[in-house]
Amino acid sequence: MTTYDLVVIGSGPAGEKGAAQAAYLGKSVCVVDKGPAGGAWVNTGTIPSKTLRESALYLAGGRQRGLHGHFSTTANIRDLMALERRLVTRWREKIEKSFRNHGITRMIGRARFLDPHRLDVDGEVVEANAFLICTGSRPRVLPGIEPDGDSVHDSDTILRLATIPQTMVVLGGGVIGCEYASIFQALGVQVTLLNSRDRLLGFLEPEVSERLEGILCAGGMVIRHETRFSGVERSSRGVTVFTDDGTLVPADLCFSALGRVPNTDDLGLELAGVDVDQGGNIPVDEFMRTSQPHIYAAGDVVGFPSLGSVSMEQGRVATAHLCGDDRGPMADLFPYGIFTIPEVSTVGMTCLEAKQQGFDPVIGRAGYHHSVRAAMLGDENGEVRLVVDRESHRLLGATLIGQQATELIHLAAMAIKTQQPVDDWVRFVFNLPSLSVLYKQAAYDALHAIRSDGQHNELVE
Repeated sequence: MTTYDLVVIGSGPAGEKGAAQAAYLGKSVCVVDKGPAGGAWVNTGTIPSKTLRESALYLAGGRQRGLHGHFSTTANIRDLMALERRLVTRWREKIEKSFRNHGITRMIGRARFLDPHRLDVDGEVVEANAFLICTGSRPRVLPGIEPDGDSVHDSDTILRLATIPQTMVVLGGGVIGCEYASIFQALGVQVTLLNSRDRLLGFLEPEVSERLEGILCAGGMVIRHETRFSGVERSSRGVTVFTDDGTLVPADLCFSALGRVPNTDDLGLELAGVDVDQGGNIPVDEFMRTSQPHIYAAGDVVGFPSLGSVSMEQGRVATAHLCGDDRGPMADLFPYGIFTIPEVSTVGMTCLEAKQQGFDPVIGRAGYHHSVRAAMLGDENGEVRLVVDRESHRLLGATLIGQQATELIHLAAMAIKTQQPVDDWVRFVFNLPSLSVLYKQAAYDALHAIRSDGQHNELVE
């Protein structure tokens, strides 16, 4: 039996960064994973889906900018994903190389706790002084809507499609559902999205959610809210989704995006003394410690926000703490990127949250149509939206929709972190033509709203 300072279960974003951090700090580390390095982030999730998105944007971009171009729906998804295959292989090897360079032991197999200090890995017992659980999550499967890899898919199977369908029904109005719905719409697929809630992406400002829905519907998507589905009938012609109001929704393909489930149900956590909540998530403190002080958890298994970027930091925070390094607790400010077409990104407080925190917020807005760069990029429907405190003029939150939103959001994140007043932005010189200058326009709008008791005037600049 081999004993390590730390055993990490899972090699996704949290596991990779946590293991490297601990090895860098001089600990003996073993990483156990049942599949290829990188977890869902590399193999079935972020990298593959965002690569498909870029391919769709490349193909759709010519039409958006008035250029000539034709895309055939007889193309194979795999033909579009040559870059994805290269990137997945490259990033798997990048992670494995990091493990080798840090002297980290690798084990391939399924891990299950025998007791608080021992794991069984496919018959081999491994002992450790501490553990980091980073086993990720999987798509939620509902009875009657089980993916078959043919006419019904989830995010684990969708990229193995033989051909691009002509019609598609998407179940779920969350992040994954909206992302894939917009990607396939860009590829020329007629998409119907069925959402059981009252609007898309309910954690966003309502106005932003409505703007995104308006853009998607203008592109031909059909979106139905407060619609529940009871099952799927499969046939040689495709699928028919049954809804609770008695209507039928036929399509060539059904994509199920009904949330994700943490991979904690077969780890033997009860034998290790690790608590889980009713949803299967592992509760942790600000240092990512579980109910068992020497066992930590990070990534999707701890629940919200289930972002690769946050998971990486959670892994680092966990192993720095168990190694006695003074890195500090997990930060509570992070940007949230949604890779729909167009992109949406948000950071900090919404207007409602600011009011609940005791601030008196005003909104500053700037439409993409104010930027000639947006016109050059073929996207004038976007918006920069700022939440500003009336008294101090501090930026409290920001939401962007449009091209490069997930890149531009970091400027707002830094301003929130440093408690910067938006007055600084109206005096700042931005590159032209650029999208970043829209922050200046939105700051002007917020200051005008403060001076005029909430009235907006986008002509002030």
